[in-house]
Amino acid sequence: MHTNRSDKIELLIPEEEALQEKINTCEICVSAVLDAIVTRQGEIHILTAEGILSSIHTISTDFQTELLYLKLEKIIVASSERASHQI
Repeated sequence: MHTNRSDKIELLIPEEEALQEKINTCEICVSAVLDAIVTRQGEIHILTAEGILSSIHTISTDFQTELLYLKLEKIIVASSERASHQI
């Protein structure tokens, strides 16, 4: 039974890394939009840029929430694995 728990944790690791990469990508996109606002002043409709930034932020927040629950799941699985070893 403990093998299944270890396997579950091993499956969660790449998922965790992918979520972190997605969050980092969102941060890069936010920086790119902010840079564009600075460098292309007058060419960019600021309210549209604000909406784009807000959308990216929402996506990033969703990924962060997924990451939080994934980390919680890893902890629960690891804790139940430790508990089963104590029995």
